[in-house]
Amino acid sequence: MLAIISDIHGNLPALKVVLEKIEDADLIICAGDLVGYNPYPNEVIWEIKKRKIPCILGNHDRAVITDDYLNFNIYAKIAAMWTRKALTRENLIFLASLTSSMSLEYENFKISVHHGSPWDEDYYVYPDMVRESILEYENPDLLVLGHTHVPFIKRFKKGTILNPGSVGQPRDGDPRASYALADIKRGIYEIKRVEYSIDEVAERILKEGLPEFLARRLYIGY
Repeated sequence: MLAIISDIHGNLPALKVVLEKIEDADLIICAGDLVGYNPYPNEVIWEIKKRKIPCILGNHDRAVITDDYLNFNIYAKIAAMWTRKALTRENLIFLASLTSSMSLEYENFKISVHHGSPWDEDYYVYPDMVRESILEYENPDLLVLGHTHVPFIKRFKKGTILNPGSVGQPRDGDPRASYALADIKRGIYEIKRVEYSIDEVAERILKEGLPEFLARRLYIGY
């Protein structure tokens, strides 16, 4: 079984609950954005490194590395600047080591992983925008996308396009942490949701002086 996660955004309580659910997976892959918004960036990176989870670079990860927040709204900018200061040098170097995309073979199937899209890692691909032609860029059996925080599974003759949603900041109206499971051989793909302690994260957000809005939005999944 393949487990797919994305957009953890420094939310350790959500990540830990998800990891408990997928601990028996043969492989876990991450479609980027380990940090940003939430107040546990070092702890999230430590979990990813400890478990040796293959991961690509998200736009928030890149912004923290480069100290460039030009395209961010005020809340994202404040959180990213805070994150850059909070990260250990070791973890900042780890983020800088991540590639912008990833291709791998799993059980003789080709998987491509992008944060945004195969043609632009900052491009948002929402469910109603998904077309089979997107698979033609790299011709994978499974194309994994992140970035939107909105989960979907779209099956086509040429392959499947999947977004696991966000572990740490869902935006589809469901506040539960989101992830995906895939049995590629059998063609079974599932979006899974799991509850976690939002109160714990919200309290830490306020304690660290991050915008209250970032705490409130966790409760409504937006």
